Amino acid sequence: MPARRTPRLSTALACLGMSVLAACGGGGEDSTATDPLLSSQWHLDALGAKSAWADLGVRGEGIRVAVVDDAIETVHQDLAPNLVPGAVFDYRTQTADLPLPWYFDDDHGTAVTGIILARDFNAFQGAGVAPRAGLAAYNALATSTDADIADALTRDLDANAIYNNSWGSPDNGMLNRAEDSFVAAVRTGIEKGRARLGSVYVFPGGNGGCYLVDENGACAYDENSNYDGYVNQFGVIAACAVDIDDKAPLYAEPGANLLVCGPSGNSRIAISTTDVQNGFRSDFSGTSASTPMVSGTAALVLSARPDLSWRDVRLILAYSARRNDPAHPGWDLTGVRAFNPYYGFGAADARAAVELARSWQTVGRSDDGSLVRCGPYARNYSIPIPDDASQSRIDTIDVADCSIGKIEFVEIGFSATHEYSGDLRIELSSPRGTTSRLADARLCDADGDGIADNCGYYSDWRFGSVRHLDETASGPWRLQVSDRLAEDAGTWTGWNLTIWGRR
Repeated sequence: MPARRTPRLSTALACLGMSVLAACGGGGEDSTATDPLLSSQWHLDALGAKSAWADLGVRGEGIRVAVVDDAIETVHQDLAPNLVPGAVFDYRTQTADLPLPWYFDDDHGTAVTGIILARDFNAFQGAGVAPRAGLAAYNALATSTDADIADALTRDLDANAIYNNSWGSPDNGMLNRAEDSFVAAVRTGIEKGRARLGSVYVFPGGNGGCYLVDENGACAYDENSNYDGYVNQFGVIAACAVDIDDKAPLYAEPGANLLVCGPSGNSRIAISTTDVQNGFRSDFSGTSASTPMVSGTAALVLSARPDLSWRDVRLILAYSARRNDPAHPGWDLTGVRAFNPYYGFGAADARAAVELARSWQTVGRSDDGSLVRCGPYARNYSIPIPDDASQSRIDTIDVADCSIGKIEFVEIGFSATHEYSGDLRIELSSPRGTTSRLADARLCDADGDGIADNCGYYSDWRFGSVRHLDETASGPWRLQVSDRLAEDAGTWTGWNLTIWGRR
């Protein structure tokens, strides 16, 4: 698999046959049956999923989730009952065959899928967050070509409500740009998916929070989700992770683009979910695991209110999130909504999200005039960036002609020439005074040899931020740039600002 798209974690089948249930020993379901491994799935309680099932009667019925990943064992007894007939595509053969595990390491998609929608009440193993949602399975990571990824993200747009993508750019501190075909696919989905209500795209924030530890146990290299072009896109929900203690695990990346977190593992306890060969595993972790938690929560929300748009789902997830780990120093209370670069707006809460959805007044779709775009406002110049952390460079864009009263997303294009772009700290401040840290000084290790490499080049690099949610757009927006590491100087050549929201 090309290194630029990697599952955010860490084969043969035990049974095959004409009938999945007959071949794999499946049976009927019974509302009184006990899923024997359900008690090991602590994340369902932490997420509020069990409460949403029991108290609100929502289990994902009527909502179809597309899992874009490597192979997915669609004959697994906990997945087969939810597989939508014909809703598979094997990108290895370019046919609508069952995308089964063919190689030893093709187990990622099966684990991800079980977290979302493993079937309940079948007395087999455990259950997913939305155990009655429908499954569409696309193994585009088996080839990982630009064309196959774009195809998977737009396949069956009218039928698929949610696209779960537990993969992203390598966690190496580099600037990893999203392909044009990816950007176009997401834009098509949010505009045309689900009869123009828009498809929901969920991606991981990444596992590079501390991807290399030095001999003293300190972080030698760390990451930020804003260096991953996939999750800087308007239309993508970036999911972070919290562990069983409701805190950020060691691998957690900060980022101004993170919306909400889902439960995942730490060094002590991980996530239990489906495994290949009709199996069950208890070692799944990373944002590969937290992403399907958020996708499953979105499925519960849409099961309760299938008339909601993709924009509604994002807002509901943000507004209903729990403020976990309240003592964490990253919480910023200066905006309209509390935000933490490690937690976004907090930990996803399935029960609270469904409750909010039931009374929610839609903010509208992409194409009905309710979504306002202001910009891009552009500035081009040549400003020297001295090799001195105390000498910041600041430029301002005055947004005076924008009717947005509640921001939903901010996109920042940044350009600079610098021999080592990892020296730069880049921060955006809104008219309200809230700050999105978009990049910080860091070392990069593209080849994993422990020797610092160039981090890539800022040539109209697109940062995304949700930090300014519900703020007013009008007024002066300030970008501050400083060189935080010694030895190299550079030149800031321009930036631009685009704001999406509603009046």
